Amino acid sequence: MPDFRSYCESLSPENPLISLSSKESHHLVSVNRARPGDPVIVFDGKGLEWECELIDPNKRQATLEGRTFKKREPLRYEIALAQAIPKGKGLENIVRKATEIGIQHIYPILTERTEAKIKDDRQKTKSDKWLTSAIEGAKQSGNPFLPEVHPVQTLEQFLETQADRFSIKLIASLQTNSVSLKSALETSKAESVPSGIFLVGPEGDFSDREYARINAAGFQPIMLGPYVLKCETAAISALSILRHEFG
Repeated sequence: MPDFRSYCESLSPENPLISLSSKESHHLVSVNRARPGDPVIVFDGKGLEWECELIDPNKRQATLEGRTFKKREPLRYEIALAQAIPKGKGLENIVRKATEIGIQHIYPILTERTEAKIKDDRQKTKSDKWLTSAIEGAKQSGNPFLPEVHPVQTLEQFLETQADRFSIKLIASLQTNSVSLKSALETSKAESVPSGIFLVGPEGDFSDREYARINAAGFQPIMLGPYVLKCETAAISALSILRHEFG
């Protein structure tokens, strides 16, 4: 497998000549120091890949020639994360790691105790950063699929319009009625569940009012061991276990 991977939003089996964006060209040529003749896999994040040879190492618009075209099949299961947006670069890190694991959907959620504030004029900037993180994760892991990072929405909007898409609905919780993730999955095995979503709250946890709404939406409270985890750790820990169980 070639050491170099690059992202191109649009690929076609009819067009083996590929020009990378300036950002991808810079990363391939200036950062990774790819040279003419080097093998490179170019992927579109939707399962299409070209095994290429670098023809022109222009750091502003590198050109590659495809040798072998592949269409990769998606995973047979679907796993999603609904994550209360953490401060700083927390969600960028989560998106990167979730992509490496192979998660298909990520829902950035605003809650009563979400400390991160995203103004309307900053949403596109944030979305671009999350896409960049997903691409980085896909390059690192060899995952040919990028997760769909959905628009920022409130918890209420998510519960009303998205949550019921998934057969298993889990929430990391310190509530007294929480069960272990293992127990929750064992209870669900008889249903041959093909999809699951994990809801992770903010550092200050969900409010009592939010918990009431979440419980009413059918989310099973689970605990992830004896210790209190940061949201980033909780998300990746739970998603990894779900992938193992579903896979």
